[in-house]
Amino acid sequence: MRRPTSDIISNLPESVKETILACLPIQDAVRTSVLSRKWRYTWTKLPQLVFDDTFCSDLFSKTKDKLMTIIYQVLLFHHGPIPKFTLSLSGLKSCSEFDQLILFVSKRGIQELNLNIQNGEPYKLPSSLFSCLQLKILTLHSCIFNSPPEFKGFSRLLELELYEVVVTADILSRLISSSPLLERLSLQNSTSIDCLEINAPNLRFLLCEIHAGSICLKNTVQLASVAIGLMASMDVEEFEVAETSKLVTLFGSLPVIEFLELDYYYLRAYVDEETNAVDPVLELLEMQEWLDVSLNQLQTLDFWNLSGTSSELEFIKLLLAISPVLEVIFIEPDSEKIADKGVRILKQLAQFPHLSPKVEIEFNDPDED
Repeated sequence: MRRPTSDIISNLPESVKETILACLPIQDAVRTSVLSRKWRYTWTKLPQLVFDDTFCSDLFSKTKDKLMTIIYQVLLFHHGPIPKFTLSLSGLKSCSEFDQLILFVSKRGIQELNLNIQNGEPYKLPSSLFSCLQLKILTLHSCIFNSPPEFKGFSRLLELELYEVVVTADILSRLISSSPLLERLSLQNSTSIDCLEINAPNLRFLLCEIHAGSICLKNTVQLASVAIGLMASMDVEEFEVAETSKLVTLFGSLPVIEFLELDYYYLRAYVDEETNAVDPVLELLEMQEWLDVSLNQLQTLDFWNLSGTSSELEFIKLLLAISPVLEVIFIEPDSEKIADKGVRILKQLAQFPHLSPKVEIEFNDPDED
């Protein structure tokens, strides 16, 4: 006789049930408690809890004022560690309740934390966050990061993502340098930072789109993928030719880079468009320090929002000359700023001398869209 389907479901191994629940939204995982007596409390051992706007809209669209109470109830029923916790909600303004949630998970062995509190004002992170010393992945949106003086960093942190996070350059630099295992770093901020030092010996991926006076890469010998977009607030004076150029320092710190992406904000830092001053990039080409810079593993080079200025062309020409294994250059011009003449100049890049015998240039012509 064939066994009833309900018996098969009830007698699944615990490991199988936990795997199934891990693939479900938390509201569906809780519903499995009615399947059978053996399923009743399985969800209470979920290794990850995700509370986001989908969770809110699916269950509590008419009782949003009770949302925090429901989240508290889920946490109170939960047993065991919570390695992964996501809190991504909009429209809630009670930060004190968020503090309690973070305090709760800080005592449950949290390893991956994703916070995105969209209530109009940046959320000031509570002190309990800085006691989460087992963190491996930290993602913060719209927060104020102000670590206490006694904070020694997250020694196990592998990935750090900060989006519109209010933080000083000094605190951010110390956070990075005190995370010796850090492999991936993403920074996207509209607030200004004077001078950011990135000291990360195991860093392999860097995305940096910030308002910064300068960026100093230090001890980044493993960095293989870099995307930089320094905003237009950067001052051309920061990049004047000097004994040790910031530009030379940047590329000299990338010995194993394979992918590099730069946007026009970064390149425009070398151009004084108002005064038509002598372009510092052209002078940089003659600097002795460049003789020691070689991007021996760079394979892909992306340029976004170029306008066809002489400095941009010379800069790309320079990178061609120091990249012996380069395979692809992708160019996306700025459709609002570039003139027909600029487009023609950019297409001439294919004729520039280069070390790599197989480099291909992919050009997205805005006139053809």
